[in-house]
Amino acid sequence: MKLKSIYLRMLAIGLVLIMTMELHAQQYCDSLKKEIPAFCKLLDDDARVEFPKDYAKIAACMEIDSVTEMLLGYDMVKMKALQLQKVKSRLFTYGDWMDMVVELKTSKEYRNAVQMMELVQNKINRADWDQLLKLMKESMLPSHLEALELDRVEKMLFDPKNKGKKFIDVMEHIK
Repeated sequence: MKLKSIYLRMLAIGLVLIMTMELHAQQYCDSLKKEIPAFCKLLDDDARVEFPKDYAKIAACMEIDSVTEMLLGYDMVKMKALQLQKVKSRLFTYGDWMDMVVELKTSKEYRNAVQMMELVQNKINRADWDQLLKLMKESMLPSHLEALELDRVEKMLFDPKNKGKKFIDVMEHIK
């Protein structure tokens, strides 16, 4: 009986510690939302160096995946920060950035990018290529599609020497 009582006390202490840590983490995230990211206070070269560190701070409060980092890269976030400053006459904060991430993750562009990232991990096949083309056409501007020279890419992908390879393995070597 005494052993059971000790275990229950240890469990209660553990739960209190976990709740305290979660509260502290939530307070950190709430206060972070009001701060101005360091990259916003620096000139371009230094800002680019600081940008991943700022992203890491956000990642402590919410899930940031590679698709999010790709779609909300330095140039995009900087543009949004400048736009906010111009339109609302205030500085960009981590909270604004977090809102951008939440908004992005509900967008069709994000879902398409996630799907494309999954497809390029597959072995080269016509059905997946057709799906990739469809997703690219939905997500990209015609001028960007032209710049990709998709006809040339398709020829390279379906070259007999690339049989059995994954899309990503061939695409990494396309310039």
